[in-house]
Amino acid sequence: MADRDILEINVGPLSSFNSLNLYLSPGLDKLRSDYAKGKQTIPVWDLRNISPKGVAISALVSFLSIAKKIRDFIGQPIEVLSLWQPEFQGFLSDIGFVQISKEFDLFDWKGMLGGFSSGKTNPNTKIFYYSNLPSNFDNHDAIVAWKDSKRQDIKHSMLIKLNNIFDSKMIDERWSQNLESVLTITAAELIVNSLLHGRDIAFVGVQRSSKRITTTICDSGSGFPKSMRQNHSWLKDRKLLRHVDALLIASLLSKNKIGLYRAIDDVILTGGYVIISSFDCEIRWQHSIWEIAKLALETNGLSKIKLEDIGSPIEGFVETGRIQQGYYKTYPTFLVGSRITFEIPL
Repeated sequence: MADRDILEINVGPLSSFNSLNLYLSPGLDKLRSDYAKGKQTIPVWDLRNISPKGVAISALVSFLSIAKKIRDFIGQPIEVLSLWQPEFQGFLSDIGFVQISKEFDLFDWKGMLGGFSSGKTNPNTKIFYYSNLPSNFDNHDAIVAWKDSKRQDIKHSMLIKLNNIFDSKMIDERWSQNLESVLTITAAELIVNSLLHGRDIAFVGVQRSSKRITTTICDSGSGFPKSMRQNHSWLKDRKLLRHVDALLIASLLSKNKIGLYRAIDDVILTGGYVIISSFDCEIRWQHSIWEIAKLALETNGLSKIKLEDIGSPIEGFVETGRIQQGYYKTYPTFLVGSRITFEIPL
């Protein structure tokens, strides 16, 4: 009979992408290693280090996406170790986290979920998902038609879901209209990419504060290199296409079409930023580094562009000045899937 061990996986404080990778990836790496060795290891999510007021919507949605992937792999809801925090659980219920986790039967709370009141916390945060994966298409025109139709459906759907977040009483009316357009168009493009290229459910989180609106789209799909090789013939012969290389190329593709380039450019023009993460890396697009990348694209062309064209990678802690300029980095371990966050200032 195969060994059956319990593996507690600490998710950390869920304060950022960086935090999520730092805490979560070693545990998941151990889980993969155990299964490769034939061990029937049972994971347990340790949520006891979460500080309710320090949770970032990007990390929370990313964890939800990863939890769905691991639950499907294990084949049963995963036990949760948590502190009893009714107020925080009420917040998780109000934003949709609890409903989605129940819908997919993700967690076994061991009696630690309950005793909270709904409808008493911040109404300006929402989590939801899109799961209608497309069928295999016969030709390029069919893909384009599906993408165009799906974008429109998602844009309309988001306007309904986020009605109170776009409330013009809370935001200048002229800016509210522009905000709705930039946010829904950008999010729809990223969600379509998750469904079409990642071949996975797209989990979405949107949060508004007095100063900004933050949107996160996460999937646990195949990542950027695989999907890009499948869809761009000139990349098939490239011997090495790391995830971070693929992020750079994907960001600069389709300059003159609807796509990731336009989504990033639209957000940067508002004074915001975009963070793209795939498996073991991330790029943070801020105005400075984005302009450098655009110049490199014009000078060298897409097929010859390199990461060195936008600067040196960072390691470890990211200083505030570097955050404001933008950066790229790699991690020693990886989290399956792709995660994109963009923030628009109010």
